Amino acid sequence: MAAVILRVELRELPKIVSNEIMTTAKAIICDWFMFMLSIPRTEPMTNTQKFTQWSSLLAYCVGGVSLLVCPQLWRIILQLDFLGRTEGYLRLIGLGVLVIGFVLIISARSNQQVPTHGAIFGSILSRVIYVNGILLMLVLRGMIPLSFALVFMVLDTLLPVITLVIWYRETEGASVSLFFREIFTLLFKFSCVTSGGSIAAIFFVGLFQMFICLVFVIRPGIAQNILQLDDFQGHSNGFLACVFFTLSIHGWYHVTNASAVNHPFVPAALCYRLLLNVPVLLILVLVDQIERNLCLTLLSFDLCSSIIILLFVTFSKKNVSTTEKDEQTLLTPDDKN
Repeated sequence: MAAVILRVELRELPKIVSNEIMTTAKAIICDWFMFMLSIPRTEPMTNTQKFTQWSSLLAYCVGGVSLLVCPQLWRIILQLDFLGRTEGYLRLIGLGVLVIGFVLIISARSNQQVPTHGAIFGSILSRVIYVNGILLMLVLRGMIPLSFALVFMVLDTLLPVITLVIWYRETEGASVSLFFREIFTLLFKFSCVTSGGSIAAIFFVGLFQMFICLVFVIRPGIAQNILQLDDFQGHSNGFLACVFFTLSIHGWYHVTNASAVNHPFVPAALCYRLLLNVPVLLILVLVDQIERNLCLTLLSFDLCSSIIILLFVTFSKKNVSTTEKDEQTLLTPDDKN
């Protein structure tokens, strides 16, 4: 009888272990998502944070999804010509805009960054100066249609201005000098480097991504030659430049969130790369919307970046646990009691 019971228990053992692993994995993933979204909050969101969150959801996330899923709608409204790989590149731009919205939501919700509005201020600077400057350059060079550029130039001017007005009205002692002082403090205190671990990894990955993609924005022909992409037709070279431009903006948001030591951004960076970019890129290449070499390059970069960040996350956790053990060892019996 005992042998029969033992045999049954051994048969059930793999199922029990599997259930335990699944339960643990679900708990870890749930904790990561809760941490990433700053739930529960330790303090209420400011009006500046609330506006950034909802405007990013409605403007960037919804707009990005529409461009990714239905670029034909944008074609009709903006009178675009779909020549060459234009449609596929527009879908990639939509993916990039969706990620920008997601990242801004995480930055707005976080209550673990210093200063509180650090990442939001960094986005204001990039949208007003960086986005408008690059888009104007692409229009003047005849690389993208004016109608397409105007949509994002108006959006990335109007929303930051409204954000600044809300911040000015709700912040005591708010001024232009305070705004720039917080930005320069954010960018030049280098807390991300001294803090080490995953935050430092986010900073350096973002810095590399921002500048290497900017090269391809200015000279998309370099990317075409290196990756052996299809010949440019119509405005396809400009839209490819815009694809790399969105990636460069992602890099900038890595830098600003790391500079603000915004820990919830770490799982966000992994989440959008692995759960959003990877499946969308695979679908686009399978339906022949983008070139295989372009897909492989973007996939490789996202996977390599994710591995680097994960390694630093693991390494930093081991360091923390080791430090805690050392502190416990150094405590006297009276201290432990």
